[in-house]
Amino acid sequence: MRWKYLVVLLIVILLASGCAEKSQGPGASAAFQEPESDTQDTEKTGNSEEGVHIDSVVFSRAGALLTLKDEAELSEIRVYSESEEIASQEIGKNKDNVFVSFSWDPEARYRFEVITGSGASGTIEAYAPSKPALKKEYTIELEDVTPGDIEKTSTNVEGALKFSPDSEYLAIGTNGGSLKLIKVATGEKVWEKQLVKGIADARIADIEFSEDGKRLFVGEESPDAFLYCFDLEGTEIWKYGAGKELGSDLKYMPAMKKIKLDSEGNIYVAASRACGYIGEKYKYLARVYSFDPEGNLRWKFPESEYMDSGVTWIDATPDGKYAVFGTTCFTETEKWREGTVHVLNGNTGQEHWSYKIQPVEPFFDYSAIWYSTQITPDGEKLITMTSDGRAFLFNNSRIIETGTPEITWQQNISTPIVVSGVPIYGSANYAYIVNDTLIFSIGSTFSKDKNKDAPFEHPSGNSLFAYDYDGNLLWKWRVDGYAGECAVNDRYLVIPLAQNLVTEDRSVHGVYVFDASKSGGASSRLIQTYNTEGITVSADISPDGRYIAALEAPSRLDDGTVLGEYKVHILT
Repeated sequence: MRWKYLVVLLIVILLASGCAEKSQGPGASAAFQEPESDTQDTEKTGNSEEGVHIDSVVFSRAGALLTLKDEAELSEIRVYSESEEIASQEIGKNKDNVFVSFSWDPEARYRFEVITGSGASGTIEAYAPSKPALKKEYTIELEDVTPGDIEKTSTNVEGALKFSPDSEYLAIGTNGGSLKLIKVATGEKVWEKQLVKGIADARIADIEFSEDGKRLFVGEESPDAFLYCFDLEGTEIWKYGAGKELGSDLKYMPAMKKIKLDSEGNIYVAASRACGYIGEKYKYLARVYSFDPEGNLRWKFPESEYMDSGVTWIDATPDGKYAVFGTTCFTETEKWREGTVHVLNGNTGQEHWSYKIQPVEPFFDYSAIWYSTQITPDGEKLITMTSDGRAFLFNNSRIIETGTPEITWQQNISTPIVVSGVPIYGSANYAYIVNDTLIFSIGSTFSKDKNKDAPFEHPSGNSLFAYDYDGNLLWKWRVDGYAGECAVNDRYLVIPLAQNLVTEDRSVHGVYVFDASKSGGASSRLIQTYNTEGITVSADISPDGRYIAALEAPSRLDDGTVLGEYKVHILT
């Protein structure tokens, strides 16, 4: 029997030897790995060389984040593609993680070298994923708010977000009228001000930084409707109130709805007040203002009266040559017609031309332009949308030259259709110009018959449509939720998604990130998603592309259940 024990012992020795040999194979301590099938996973790596131990590499939109095993005094980080150095970045700080900015190609292999102040170094290699990861850094809790009814987008809790031009700071304006300045890298609150006190439904409507990042412009919806100018220490430099001109009560308050700056620091503001129904007519009062950087009024339009249509959006060319806006109302107006595009001289406020877009009959006897009138940076072309689902392009240069306003092309994207005897349409909300792509955002589906709900979604509801300047459809994407104002830079389109009024799909809440520089259809351009429990009502992307801020708001279901919290998610 003794030989049987010898055989067993020999087998154990061979198995142990095999395991030891396997542990020394190339897969055990490889400095890089093959691309993973799950493109949203964080890219994991093996051990680095001796000196500086690098735990992991995470590829984001604008580069990669390297996490070290221990904190070290970092001097420089270098990035190589094959044997060529493609990026380098000086650090000069003690850190346990470091972000390096560079453009990377999906599934390509990169080598990262981290060098300390003492000359020690470590390298690691990693394959880039097919799509970048999206990681939550931290959240910023906001004040208690009363959740809105999830069955109505008009009752959503709102808020405004804006990154500074250097991507160092984030300004947060809340539904309760609070303004915060946050240091993005740490989440530290630099300062906070309560601009509106003791007034229900007053809020921060819009925020913009000056081009040099030294001043912050804030518009509020309140009885005073102030436009504020602060420095980065929170000192108020000047303010201007539209409340005395547009009037106010606690139910119908005026607002500095939208702020736009040109490259000289001049400010353009759309101020508007919804006054509700007076008899059978809905009433608005509105005016457009321009100020110089020191708060001096340059002009107002109209000069000697108010428009009886609302103005909720404004745009201007970087050189300040043109300022453009559209008018809106829920009924046909008398003098300053709703659904009209206005193009002004940005320096004087004098009107170059206007064009009244006729309603879609027999469904509507009015047309309305909400948040969509945009002009190309060179002032050549202009786009807008009417809420009934139509998109338009105007050739501004030709109109200026000929003196004859006319539509270059029109797209009937989500105009009314009749389903089971009920006319439904997709509400056209926002329009954007991203490089040479014109993107139109269609929102919720509504019934034109106010006594009946929409039986199902309009085929073009809750969707994005992208066109070129010739009116050719480039791509489209169904976002499946209510898309709020998108954040745009030269490359990315970040979309906050709120509730779907028809399907009631709660899983769509969050932010969707599109890369406009990619070729192909919408599926190849959609690179990241991040879901929130509550609705996401606002978002912004830092100019360097590294950070995304998403504002989550709570909503109340029919049974009283509250989804989500009022907070800001900081993502990388």
